[in-house]
Amino acid sequence: MDPPPTCPNCPARLLWKDTRETGPGKEDSWFWYCTGCHQAYVPTPDQKLRFTYAA
Repeated sequence: MDPPPTCPNCPARLLWKDTRETGPGKEDSWFWYCTGCHQAYVPTPDQKLRFTYAA
């Protein structure tokens, strides 16, 4: 599996996949989240494909 991208503001930190708003009956909408600067980032279309159903 590919590692997640790094944060644009904190290049030493990897982004976390924030799935708190996903679940049964909800749209599969998730964001990247940085624990350093506490910013959320929208994944690119390529990242959505690679990381939504990653094994």
